[in-house]
Amino acid sequence: MALALCACDPQPSAVQPTHAAVAITPRSTPTPTPTPKPAPALAVEKVGASASSGGFMAFAVIANPSDETALDVRVDISALSSTGQQLARRTGSIRRIGPGKREAVALSFPVGRTLPAQFSGSVAGVRWSADEAADVAQVAGASFVQDARTPEVRVHVVNTGQGADRVLVTAVCWDAAGNIRGGGTRTVTVGPEAQGHDVTIQVALSAVPASCDAFGVSS
Repeated sequence: MALALCACDPQPSAVQPTHAAVAITPRSTPTPTPTPKPAPALAVEKVGASASSGGFMAFAVIANPSDETALDVRVDISALSSTGQQLARRTGSIRRIGPGKREAVALSFPVGRTLPAQFSGSVAGVRWSADEAADVAQVAGASFVQDARTPEVRVHVVNTGQGADRVLVTAVCWDAAGNIRGGGTRTVTVGPEAQGHDVTIQVALSAVPASCDAFGVSS
């Protein structure tokens, strides 16, 4: 019997690839970090002074750019020498500065041994409140009245309340460059008149002003 021999390559077996399971981690959306609300703060906008009968009358205008009401604001004004040395310091108060509003304080300085070359101001203390209720008496306008003997500022005050209101009115006068050239202050009683009421404030000036503003706070 004859045997038939065949040198044949073995047929490769088909091998199926094995797919390993891959765990897919879901992509998380980062939570935005809220921006912290800035703390409310007051800004000393301008400080200036003029000579008065007893020495100097200094003024500081304080701005409240925050959305809260500033209460019981204490303001320091210092008289400085030409070298920056503090000659004297006085502290005044502003009862209330509403959100986005400006108010002013006036302080007198007696004449010392050295005349001050400049004045500086700072906020010494404040209490904050979310209450936005405005004073019932508001300053509606101010204008300078030229008089060689007794220069004055005429201030129009409107009282929207039901009864009379005592208002501390401070007039501040400016030159064309925006520097304080003087002013004055007076406490007046304003009745509830729809058309408002005009009051005059005598002012001490170091030069003829380009304009005057008035600020009023119920006292």
